[in-house]
Amino acid sequence: MIKVFIICSGLGYIQRGYESFSQSFFDAFSQSDDLDVTLFKGRGKTSSQEITLWNIPHTSKISYQLGKLFKKPDRRDPYFIHQLSFFLSLLPHIHLKKPDVIYFAEPTLGTLLWRWRSLTNQKYKLLFRNGGPCKPTIFYRWDHIQQMAPTHMQTALDLGIPIKKQSLLPHSIHVPSEFHILAARERQVLRHQLGLPEKRHLILSVAAINKSYKRVDYVIREIASMPEPRPYLLLLGQQCNESPEIIQMGYSLLGKDNFQIKTVAKNQVANYYKIADAFVLASLYEGFGIVFLEAMSHGLPCLAHDYEITRFILGQYGYLANFELTGNFANLVPQALAESHDISKRYLRHKTIYERFSWDKLRPDYLNLMKECANI
Repeated sequence: MIKVFIICSGLGYIQRGYESFSQSFFDAFSQSDDLDVTLFKGRGKTSSQEITLWNIPHTSKISYQLGKLFKKPDRRDPYFIHQLSFFLSLLPHIHLKKPDVIYFAEPTLGTLLWRWRSLTNQKYKLLFRNGGPCKPTIFYRWDHIQQMAPTHMQTALDLGIPIKKQSLLPHSIHVPSEFHILAARERQVLRHQLGLPEKRHLILSVAAINKSYKRVDYVIREIASMPEPRPYLLLLGQQCNESPEIIQMGYSLLGKDNFQIKTVAKNQVANYYKIADAFVLASLYEGFGIVFLEAMSHGLPCLAHDYEITRFILGQYGYLANFELTGNFANLVPQALAESHDISKRYLRHKTIYERFSWDKLRPDYLNLMKECANI
């Protein structure tokens, strides 16, 4: 049986694609007869297969103080201190269990593991999941690269990374084969329970509450530019130092009765997809965008910036425009809302995600990837 270490230092701290996929992969293979998988995470409950490693959180004061001991700017970053401490805690497990494959998505951890293997003549293979994406200039350090989208693979090929060193295999999520749509009354009851308006159009965004990357401020301004009655805007995501300004903007432009920001546990997000009318992610670039898979699997129309990744994931079912321009998102909203509850289209959105990205369909490909990497 192939021993696979899944390592994710942010799991338990941060809710991003890195973390949610690491957990999803573990859940998909934790009972496998072919893989012996162990998940290593930064925080949370520990079991025999799911292990929390001691680490210094990147938000702690000591991570800033320790960073000052390093001369290189990238080593002074508190996030590097967090990953270095996580890596050091991982070493005894590598020594004792001797994994065949270490599966990771954080380049810093991968580099530390690459250097350690060089020093100690360890035999583990390094499989990098390029969901960031990461610049191909450091791909030589790792045994194999999993590319999530064709554009990432083409970029690597253009820079001379051999095709045999790469596999094109997108993110996968758990999607039920049968699609269930809540009845109108069920939606109203669930909205009431979640503290949301029961009979208004509701646009949902699931993303970190920031301006610099997820561009939540753009969504607020676009909704505010629409004529009354505007849809209700719900923003789900982790807050940061940019969030207070965004919250104030929402209150100022939309009013507290038309807008809400919440941070909820990952296992609660599905309830919000079930009761939304449309989904938006305003970022101009994503390495992949698991939230698109989640929203579409619930039948939601997805509004997004038009670029290679959204065209690959959403295809003909996406509502795409240039979100660098004022008014483009607002102009898409009426069409998306008008088609939101077209039953046939909701089923088609679910079906395309199930057929292309569900674990039911992609589990054999992931198993083959682990086997191939172990035998490199």
